[in-house]
Amino acid sequence: MNINESKQYCYRIVHINNLPLILRDGLVSKNQVNYNENYVNIGNPSIIDFRASTEVKLPDYKTIGEYVSFYFTPKSIMLFNIQTGYQSPLVPKRHPSEIMVLRCEIKKLITLPKWFFTNGQANTFITDHFNDITYINQVDWAIIINCDFSKKGDDTDKPRRYQAEFLVQNHVPLEYIDSIYVYNDEAKRTVDNILAQHKVQLLVEVQQNYYF
Repeated sequence: MNINESKQYCYRIVHINNLPLILRDGLVSKNQVNYNENYVNIGNPSIIDFRASTEVKLPDYKTIGEYVSFYFTPKSIMLFNIQTGYQSPLVPKRHPSEIMVLRCEIKKLITLPKWFFTNGQANTFITDHFNDITYINQVDWAIIINCDFSKKGDDTDKPRRYQAEFLVQNHVPLEYIDSIYVYNDEAKRTVDNILAQHKVQLLVEVQQNYYF
């Protein structure tokens, strides 16, 4: 299955237990005052800490850690590591039913005050940063659409390019989330119940092709 062939979307994976906080606050970067300590972090803490002090390669954009990050595919290397336990115990192995995929439209995110995107993992030295959407084809869409981050062959840089990101400073309001994708019916029931409790309407679909 090819994903995001239209090049319209970006995706953020989060733990399902974070949904009530997201419904209340939207998506917030870790440095924000309303960042909640009860938020279940599923990322690599060493990378998170490094990004907190790594400057964006654009004037007056401050550090990468001040941004809410998305990938251009739900099937990120981050998700692969979470599902397989490849980096455990640093990144604990989790069942895919614990993970939600949040989808946003790029054309809506670029209406927010400050954002940028990259042609590879944002904190890598050789990655370029862009704040002009006309450069979006600097992203290696072919490998992203085909979920191809294998190091086989001569292209050892492929995993970096596969991790191209779209980043929004500080906060993404709830209304910018287009839809939610989950692994199975049980997870969908959980998400639907939380949405109903908070009187929020969002499209929720089971999409196992978004997982490994």
